[in-house]
Amino acid sequence: MTRPSIEAGTLLAAWTASGALPHGAQAAVVAAIRADAAVERPPLHLKILAAVGTVLATAFFFAFIVIADLISFDSGGNLLAWGLAFVAAGIALSVSRSRVPAGMGRDVLAQTAFTALALGKVISVFGIIILVGRDTPWAPTMAILAVTILTYPVTAASLDRVLSPYAAGVAAMLEILLRRNFGADPSLAVATLFTLAAGIAGLLLLSHRVPLTLRPIGTAALALMGTIVCILAAGQDAGAWANGKPMDPRPVEAVLTLALIGVIGWVAGGLDRLAQPPLLAAVAGTILLGLAGAPGISFALLVLIIGHALHDVPLRVAGILALPVFLVLWYYGREMTFLEKSATLVGSGLLLLAGQAVSAHFGWDREETP
Repeated sequence: MTRPSIEAGTLLAAWTASGALPHGAQAAVVAAIRADAAVERPPLHLKILAAVGTVLATAFFFAFIVIADLISFDSGGNLLAWGLAFVAAGIALSVSRSRVPAGMGRDVLAQTAFTALALGKVISVFGIIILVGRDTPWAPTMAILAVTILTYPVTAASLDRVLSPYAAGVAAMLEILLRRNFGADPSLAVATLFTLAAGIAGLLLLSHRVPLTLRPIGTAALALMGTIVCILAAGQDAGAWANGKPMDPRPVEAVLTLALIGVIGWVAGGLDRLAQPPLLAAVAGTILLGLAGAPGISFALLVLIIGHALHDVPLRVAGILALPVFLVLWYYGREMTFLEKSATLVGSGLLLLAGQAVSAHFGWDREETP
């Protein structure tokens, strides 16, 4: 359905009339919008290619350092010194990038700065681990967290600000699954970590009062949730490679179901609006999806809804791509015969068509968002 559009001038006038925009500030807002529109931004696929190329260049350069034995990995102090030197170089390159005009030279400088920062962080983490002892509980997680906290305010690359907190979260997850230093059942520990990541992601991504500099941490928390969901969606033996027994996915599925319901309420304008028939049907479908043991599908819908609500194209694309992948994983992981799986697919298709017919009949598909 085509929705009515609104001109920018009409929108600014409405904001001014409602008090959302102070009187006299309209000219400044128009100038800022025009200046932002004049900035050339590469398309998403080029950003992805540049990010992948930068990560690969960093990995190969690190491998070259290791193979060529340019840095001794036996001394923690030596590694820490080299790591700090690389970090300082990366920060200097990042600061100087703002003085270079837009173009190929600025892009190369940005990628070089990211490589230097990433190498410095990795080497510094290795150095800290050696200094405190490889067998010290939570040493890798604490080392990554310390380096991330110290360098986050001075790094400008959004990719680095996402990967560093994400690495800390993955290190904590591996600490639970491989080293078992949580002191409790691994399933409960992973569910606790998942709940913490969900809370951080909700706090930093769904609130408009959060500074933009902190939003990459929310994206990293969302990526950590996706990593845990991928482990669970890999099959019924998820976690057996680390714990010797399958993980119990029910705690994570419960948290994910509640998170998806909360996001639906947030998009609708408040949890009190969930009592409306179309949203109540969406909540019922979310609960049924949680009971079906499909955390991957629930997570893909979660990312898709958040990305659509925030007008975040990368999140929206990630949700769209993840949805069919998790559908295939869920279908493949079911312990059913091919006839039962076929009946399940046909039944789910008929259920979706029935839901669409009901929505069209009652006009729910034409409901205006608040």
